Amino acid sequence: MKGVTLIIILSVVWSVISSIIEKKKAAAAKQPNVKVKPQQKSPEVSTEWKANPVQVKVESLRRRKRATQVTKPAEPELIQSKQKKRRRQPIEPLHDASCPLPPKVSTVQKAESPSKQLALMLRNNRNLRTAIVLSEILSKPVSLRTSRI
Repeated sequence: MKGVTLIIILSVVWSVISSIIEKKKAAAAKQPNVKVKPQQKSPEVSTEWKANPVQVKVESLRRRKRATQVTKPAEPELIQSKQKKRRRQPIEPLHDASCPLPPKVSTVQKAESPSKQLALMLRNNRNLRTAIVLSEILSKPVSLRTSRI
C-alpha cells in the first residue's frame, strides 16, 4: 500500500515539474534571439571625503552618549531618598458608621495539608488513572529499576 502511495505522489510531483519546464521552454521560444551585450563597467566616482575610522567611531560614540543622556531616567538614589521620606499611613476602613450593612470581615482559610489534597484528588478514578500514567512516564524505565526481593 505504501508503494502505491509513493508512486502516485512521485507522478504528481513529476507532472508539476515537467509542466514548469515546458512553460519555460515556450516562453524562451516566444522571445526573439537577443544577444546579451557584455556589461560596461560603470565609471568609478572618486570621493574627496576620506574619514579616519577612529574619528568615525568616536563620533558615533558621542552621538550615542548624547541620545542616552536625553532619555536617561531619574537617578535611583533620588528615587530611594524620596521613598524613604514617605511614611505609610495605616489603611482606613471603607465601612462607614452610617451604613446600614455590617462590614465584610475576611477570614483566612487554612490550606489543607498536601496529604489531604492528594487523598481528595485520588478519590476520583480519572485522577487516579492520570496519576498512574504520570508516574510511569516520570519514573525510571523498567529496565533500570532495581528489583526488591
